Amino acid sequence: MIASEVQRAWKMLSIDDRAEAVNAYERAFELLDLTISLDCSYSERYELLRFREMMGHAYLNETENAAFVSKLLDVLISLDADSYKTLHGA
Repeated sequence: MIASEVQRAWKMLSIDDRAEAVNAYERAFELLDLTISLDCSYSERYELLRFREMMGHAYLNETENAAFVSKLLDVLISLDADSYKTLHGA
């Protein structure tokens, strides 16, 4: 669900709708915070917090473009091994 919201933000930035992109980011932050609060390993929590920091950069930086958000989405997907294999044919 986090990836869905990040992808929605990417699409909104692609059509230059910053207000809807901000709404998608806020939903993604809420889902990400809920995920981080779960009982996960230290390394998982560390990577999710690093991802949250980069997403915060995109959220606060109004000049950020859709290409940066697309990279964020790739990073998020790569955190799950099965999703990565599905998308990249590995």
